[in-house]
Amino acid sequence: MTDATLTDLRRAPLADARATSFRSGSRDLWADEAAIHDRLQASWAGLDDAAWHVPGAAPSDAGGPDWSLADHVGHLVLWQEEASRYTARAIETDTWPTDADYDGGDFDRFNERNRAPWTTMARDEILARFAISRRELAAQVQRLTGERIRRDDAWDWILMSLHGHYLDHLGIVEAWTDALRIRQNDGDPFVDDPRPADFAGLVAQDAIVAADVDRLIRTVPAEDWDTDELTPGWTLRDHVAHLGDWAEEGIRAIDVYRRRGHWPADPEEGLDAWNQRMVERTRGSSKADTLARYDALHAELLVAISEMSSDELRSADGWAWTYDCLHGHARKHLALVGPWCVERTWPTEALG
Repeated sequence: MTDATLTDLRRAPLADARATSFRSGSRDLWADEAAIHDRLQASWAGLDDAAWHVPGAAPSDAGGPDWSLADHVGHLVLWQEEASRYTARAIETDTWPTDADYDGGDFDRFNERNRAPWTTMARDEILARFAISRRELAAQVQRLTGERIRRDDAWDWILMSLHGHYLDHLGIVEAWTDALRIRQNDGDPFVDDPRPADFAGLVAQDAIVAADVDRLIRTVPAEDWDTDELTPGWTLRDHVAHLGDWAEEGIRAIDVYRRRGHWPADPEEGLDAWNQRMVERTRGSSKADTLARYDALHAELLVAISEMSSDELRSADGWAWTYDCLHGHARKHLALVGPWCVERTWPTEALG
């Protein structure tokens, strides 16, 4: 058995992944990079833009404000972009950087000084820059031979801008995103007041969450929709059916409010019992049928909300019944199912 088959880098305990001898000649540099990249992507899957900008992931090593997820991922982008430049230069000149090139070797100061623009940049823009910089860096490193990459003067500068750097930050990012995931699933909006000024603002919020549903949930193959338990007793099909159930309940609640002048109470049997009873009604439905039902109810709920005034929308009960039955509910479940959806794309066998 070679080094490359000892540890499944995507799924192993992080300590095992970090103990891997990546410099060994028996390892496949790009299989290792792909595996750690996959793991990094799964760590934040399902977390929305507001979650990305919550400080507290880690203190600043240079005395600045606490770092957020956006700061950490932006920092990875910063070094991928920098590494593309210095690798291209090294290919032409055979000269790699020295620590002194970065604020006299004070990397903490250099990193803190370069936190802008990542701190305030939107999640999707950071991720787009991440993908581009990763692709460009790989293109530069692939111009080098394996022997040249592993040479003393080059290895650290290459590893610590590729998967070595990912691993370095995963030690913080995995724990932080786990904490954010719990908060998002509990309904934390991560902002002081998530209510939009009007219906158009609500539609804009909903469209952002809907894009995450499209990217993470709709792409899961039909054969995986009703196999694994993502949460106790519930498959992906159940989670999406449940979103449809609450969209349907939101439509009913708005109708009650229109006819009677008050908002309905929660189900008398209790939310857990109601959720289970409702989701069991549609057990056995296909992926296509489940999504078609969800889409139809989601669209109908938006129409019902459009007939509310801005004051009704922003009232405590009005907001609870609209937001929590629309994208507020979807973002809760994205926090639960996001990593699992990403992991469906991983190889089943251990590749490094």
